[in-house]
Formats: sequence, C-alpha cells, structure tokens
Amino acid sequence: MTDIKNDRLPVFEAYPYLPKRISGILNLFCMKYPRLASEVTEIRLRLNGALSVSAADKNVVFDETGNLSGPPYICTKEDLDGCAALLCRTSFHSHRDELERGYISSSGRVRAGVSTYGVLGGPVYGIDGICIRIPREIRGCSVKLLEETGVVSMLICSPPGVGKTTLLRDIAYQLCARYGMRIVVCDTKYELLPEKKPLFADYICGKEKAAAVECAVRNMSAQAVLCDELGGDDEARALLSAQSGGVILICTAHADCMRSLLSRPNLKLLYDGGIFEKYVFLSRRGTEFCFDIKDKSL
Repeated sequence: MTDIKNDRLPVFEAYPYLPKRISGILNLFCMKYPRLASEVTEIRLRLNGALSVSAADKNVVFDETGNLSGPPYICTKEDLDGCAALLCRTSFHSHRDELERGYISSSGRVRAGVSTYGVLGGPVYGIDGICIRIPREIRGCSVKLLEETGVVSMLICSPPGVGKTTLLRDIAYQLCARYGMRIVVCDTKYELLPEKKPLFADYICGKEKAAAVECAVRNMSAQAVLCDELGGDDEARALLSAQSGGVILICTAHADCMRSLLSRPNLKLLYDGGIFEKYVFLSRRGTEFCFDIKDKSL
C-alpha cells in the first residue's frame, strides 16, 4: 500500500504538531478512507476522551488501527501533553498568555484551540482538549462575492466551521491580484497566513486586533484592512477610528443572522456607526459557498 502522505491531503499539515502515536493512527484512517480524509477540517484530542476528526459536516471517530467500526481511540495525558509541546515548540512559558485565552499559535498555518484547567484569576495548569483546525486555501472562492458587492467594507458572518477564514484568506489574494490594492491582514492567531503571500499584502501577526488595526491604518498606509473574528470592545473602537481614515474594512464575526449579530453589543456599535456597507451571511452547499448579502440599512 502506498503512503498517502504523497497525496498531500490538507490534513497532513497538522502532522508536525501531532505525537507519533496520534499521527500514526490518523495516517491509517487516511489510507483506509481517503475520500473522507480529504474533507477533514479539524482534529480533536480529548483527555480520557475520543480522538476524532470533523469531516463532511460529521464528527468521525476511529479505533487505533484507523477503522471506523472499532471502539474509538481514547486519548491519554501523554497524547495531549505531547501535542501541546509540539504546538508550543516545548516553550509553554512563551505561550502562557495564549493558553489563558484558549489557543496556541503555531509556526505553521494550522490553528489550535485549547480547553484548559486553571485557577480563577490564576495560571493554566492543565489541558483537557485540543482542537487543531486544518488550513484550507480555495483559490477563487471569494470572486463571486466581490463581483456582487464590489470592493467595499463588509462584515462576513457565520457560525464556527463554515469557512469564514478560508474566504477571508482568498479575499486577501483577490484584492491584491485582481484589484492591485495594498492590504494589511491583522492575524492575531497566525490563522490567515497563506502558503504564498499575496503580492501587495502585509501581515501583522501575534498582535491584539485593536493595536494591529491602528498600526495598519496609521503606519502601513493600507488601502484595505482585513481582520478575523471581531468581538471585543477595543476592536470595535479601533474600527470606528479606522473608518475616519477612509480605509476599506473587511472582517468576520460569529453570527448566523442579523438578529444574533445585533444582540452582541460591540457588533451593534459597529452597525450603528455605519462601519460596514454590506453584511454577508455565509453558508455552505456541499463545497460551494453561498452568500446572503444585506445592506447596512436593513
């Protein structure tokens, strides 16, 4: 049997951050179910719980030989500690603030969320679960949206896991390649870095979004600023300030409809401030992106 690693499935980008036992089990799963493996978007390790992947809109578990029919593989403390050490490059201290906020930024392009144990108001002392999200680049997936809306300030909304980050990554490419614009991408968690940078794009990574937006507008002379997963007070104020500079703002947020968006005070503040010309509610039909576009007045 040939080694499926040669097929360059997206899931293999996570292998450098997985302990050998976990990557070995996952490799067996990929060899036995290549079509399902090609749709993996997340890998989840749970302390004393099942190793699973998210694929084709399903939660999938398998045994230690990669078979779907056997009892699920149960992750050990050694599995989680090993995975966390690889993600942190063995330096937990340098990632302390990130761990307290529920994520680990890696040197590659995978994203890792963590659920942790800690003392209220104190440090994290244990990890209960790790969710590694697999980066995907679908070149051209934003063309239809940009042709319909034009290059305007917009907020792209959906529940988690639908593809906001994938879409935003391609918007960065299209703004540079098709429209020749200078852009700055505010990438706090190292989630938006593509395999190949767009021509006129600068990335501010590992910095709080509010500070990154301010830097993009004041110091980097950006024509457009892209920012993922809005929500905080400081971020809202930074965007209100950026608006006065005439910069195009393209951002994402968690919401499935206008009502849920407006129920979040900071997003409502941006709505009332007229920051975005368009609100795009994202959904998927299989692998196809679907857009429900609303004007700011609606």
